[in-house]
Amino acid sequence: MVLDQLYQQTILEHNRNPRNYGKLAGATHAARGHDALCGDDILVELIVENGCILEAAFSGEACAVTKASASMLTEWLTGREASDIAAWSDQFHALLKDCTLPDTPELADLNQLRAVSRFPARVRNALLPWTTTLRALQKP
Repeated sequence: MVLDQLYQQTILEHNRNPRNYGKLAGATHAARGHDALCGDDILVELIVENGCILEAAFSGEACAVTKASASMLTEWLTGREASDIAAWSDQFHALLKDCTLPDTPELADLNQLRAVSRFPARVRNALLPWTTTLRALQKP
């Protein structure tokens, strides 16, 4: 039950006080992500220079899981190589498929979202910021 409590606490904290929420002035990359099933609609904006993500932000309307995932992801993205994000996205997706996998230390707090694997309808919500980020990186 400790994982459930941590999951709930983390989701609520990032939902109440999302990090990097708002428009990103000078964004070089951006994409909108929409989940018609639940109504999530987010915009991910990035500043990428020489292949490195210097800043990341998101805005829009979303459920608590999507907002928490976007908040944690935008914190985590800063300083990462853009070319590595697809592989990290695959790693994150694997954690959501199987919550028994060990933590991936490089994913830091994002490991806490693995608890959504027990709620299949919520996996899409946790992945939306990732898929939106990948689309943003494909089209400057």
